[in-house]
Amino acid sequence: MDKITNPHRRKQIEEFVDDNHPSVMSEYYDVLDRDLSPIRLKKVMNKLIKKDPLFFDPYLILADILYSENKPEEARELLSNAYVRAVKRIADKDGNWPKRMEWGWLENRHIMRFIVRYAYLCWEEGGTEEALDIFRNLLRANPDDNQGVRYAILAIKLGLGPDWDDEFLVTKGPMAGEALDARKVMDWFEKHARRFPEEFDWLFEEWKRRGYD
Repeated sequence: MDKITNPHRRKQIEEFVDDNHPSVMSEYYDVLDRDLSPIRLKKVMNKLIKKDPLFFDPYLILADILYSENKPEEARELLSNAYVRAVKRIADKDGNWPKRMEWGWLENRHIMRFIVRYAYLCWEEGGTEEALDIFRNLLRANPDDNQGVRYAILAIKLGLGPDWDDEFLVTKGPMAGEALDARKVMDWFEKHARRFPEEFDWLFEEWKRRGYD
């Protein structure tokens, strides 16, 4: 995909906080608390997207339903079109993403979740360079990296696939097969990340500046 720009935004956003969706966000979370059939859920997600096309969580639910219906092309088109909308929401005229877009703001999480999902889709389809570009932009904007984007970058640099984290799945207890062993993942990152200074030296410096060492 070509670089996505927003010709109407002349300057790079200093700090992005997406606080424009309180109504549809509340409605979305209310829907998740209900036990809806896939058919009904699909209708509701389409309704929410029509109501607010710049709130991105419903796209993820709808895409999952489309995949389950064996409609991968339709799901792919949905995610691709939504990704263009998402980046136009945050990019400037030169395609620069915000200097800061932090997970700590609940309002940002829908768009950050969506961006990671789209990056993984690119990776799954063999578009590793596009996935890397997306992950890098997201990590720069959110160096605290609550989503673990740095691990995906490292996995790509090591030549691994989007299922890189399978070996780190918890194997015992109630979270077996559902969660990652955080200690093992961090050890893996610390072992290999220094091999790629062009990717991570700036991150280590930023963490040091923030007092994380």
